Amino acid sequence: MDSWYRIDNTGKIFHAVSNTDNSYVFRVSMLMRDKVDPEILQEALDVISPRFPTLTVRVRKGLFWDYMEKNDEVLRVQKEKDYPCAPIKPAESRGYLLRVLYFGRKISVEVFHSLTDGTGATEFLKTLVYQYLQYRKRDVSDDGLILLPEDEPDSLETEDSFSHYADNVDRNVFRKEDKPSYQITGTPLRTEGMNMIHGIMDAAAVNKYAKSLGTTLTGFLTAIMIQVIGKEALLKSSRPKKVTIAVPVNLRRQFPSKTLRNFFSVANIGATMDKTTSFEDILKNVNEELVKRTGRSSLQKGINQHVYLQNSFMTRTIPVFLKYPAMRYGFNYIGERTKALTMTNMGNVSLPSSMSRHIERVELAFYTTVKSPVGCGIATANNRMTVTFSLSISETDIVRNFFNELMKHVDVDIEVYSNEWGKHDETM
Repeated sequence: MDSWYRIDNTGKIFHAVSNTDNSYVFRVSMLMRDKVDPEILQEALDVISPRFPTLTVRVRKGLFWDYMEKNDEVLRVQKEKDYPCAPIKPAESRGYLLRVLYFGRKISVEVFHSLTDGTGATEFLKTLVYQYLQYRKRDVSDDGLILLPEDEPDSLETEDSFSHYADNVDRNVFRKEDKPSYQITGTPLRTEGMNMIHGIMDAAAVNKYAKSLGTTLTGFLTAIMIQVIGKEALLKSSRPKKVTIAVPVNLRRQFPSKTLRNFFSVANIGATMDKTTSFEDILKNVNEELVKRTGRSSLQKGINQHVYLQNSFMTRTIPVFLKYPAMRYGFNYIGERTKALTMTNMGNVSLPSSMSRHIERVELAFYTTVKSPVGCGIATANNRMTVTFSLSISETDIVRNFFNELMKHVDVDIEVYSNEWGKHDETM
């Protein structure tokens, strides 16, 4: 396998725009049935690390673009002590841009977004937990759902699928309709860190209700999110408000790919709200936007535009020390203005049945940014859907209102708990 890799097209953006205020680190976790044994977890990590060559790397500085190379240092599991999704500092992580954590019954993988997306991180975690259970003498089989550590990495897992699928036929994603969104503001937390609030519920019940409305789970939850944020916005001012949710889209569903690197797009799904706007109005708009923006044609244009911008003569020949500040400005002061928050639905995590009985559920935790202080990650396993809110502000009205609004629609119990920055265990 190659010992160095170009940073993929999306990874370059995250690499350019990250700083101490905006970590761009996300987390995928599995809550086990039994307490985690850190020594066995380390043994499992040692065995599986070579299976994921594009994740076990360090970044090297280049003149026009930085690049990644194989990291020969040992990747150590760590007991979780810091707050979730804290910035990863290569000087303190032996050069790695990911960390493997354990706490009680939870195993977590935190990844800097320049390395991979939710799909790549989840595959890494699935293989890690599979090997861990093997070493714990649990009777587990892969059922074709696990990337086995003894197998050689497939070259297709390391490809930059953006470049592979770009056809340069049509590019037009600077959409005039992507107007600035209402943005959430609040009181920054006194203690550095993030308030994580999780809501756990029956996945089938919520899915069934969404289908009864003629929409998807993502469409239903996006509409609720817009309604909740819009109502809050209208309390501050009665003027109509545009509320937009950034919804990441896994491109592998439309463009077959085995890549474990970044391969996703973002669809801005929004609605303009005033005092007379009903939930049905919002849902209708959300469904139309989802169809328009997640169709293959629209996604193809996005891929083309993305690759064209990164491969243009000007972009390729401008040195890093000039290019990164320009990318950072464009991302933080133009791109970030078009959303209220990002809501990522990772969907159902496919696990072998022999593994599932050792795992209670899966969580996805998303970073916040200065201009977007609330994030939302959704993951499902074993029919348990976990909705995780990340907050870098002290106000939690949006979270409470979201779960309350959800329960008005669906007859479902929601178990809510948070870390030390939020509420303690309770049932809503």
